[in-house]
Amino acid sequence: MTSAFELTSSELEYLDNFLTQINGGKIPNTEALDGFFAALSCCPDLMKPSEYMPVIQSGKTANDDLEFEDLDEAQRFMTLVTKHWNFVNSELNQNIAYMPLILEDEDGNFGGNDWANGFITGVNLRHDIWSEIINDEENGGSMVPIWALAYEHHPDARMRPFKDPIDDKKRDDLIIAAAAGVIRMHDYFMGHREEYLSDDQTFVRPHRKVGRNELCPCGSGKKDKKCCGAGPTIH
Repeated sequence: MTSAFELTSSELEYLDNFLTQINGGKIPNTEALDGFFAALSCCPDLMKPSEYMPVIQSGKTANDDLEFEDLDEAQRFMTLVTKHWNFVNSELNQNIAYMPLILEDEDGNFGGNDWANGFITGVNLRHDIWSEIINDEENGGSMVPIWALAYEHHPDARMRPFKDPIDDKKRDDLIIAAAAGVIRMHDYFMGHREEYLSDDQTFVRPHRKVGRNELCPCGSGKKDKKCCGAGPTIH
């Protein structure tokens, strides 16, 4: 059964065309966006669009800025991003068998690396919360296949999990294990969501608010106001 939130192929292509215009962005395509939203959906601390949209739009276009042609284009982009967030969130919340959105590359291969890096980008937004499950002996293994895919081609060879290229069977196994790990981690955090609720049932953060002149917690080295704390730009 197709979800009402599932993006069509043309909608995914539109998002991809926009995201791939951004040089050095943390979310380079819809595959990474899917992983990013999977992490956000698992996390028991609610993340608002005002926090995650700057991450999605991080980077620079060829014109050295993030641009929309007009308000209609900006609105369409926001609508499709929100629609995909709702799709990923509803699949996990309804315990539907979640499968990562893995794009085919120019050689016809399905790597899964961008999805895994998108997931880790989402984890890093609430690393203090995620450290709980990462350090958990019973559930921490759920992150292993995600790390393996994320660091497969890391510039530092010491960070790579494999010395030799992996075959298609091993890659398929990693992607399936990563999907299963997301479901396990989502279920784990679902049992802890009450810890992040105040008396009026709104989410509260377990950490202090980052000042706009402080370094961004994402690790970019930039000030928060110039990184994840910046808003979208419309020209």
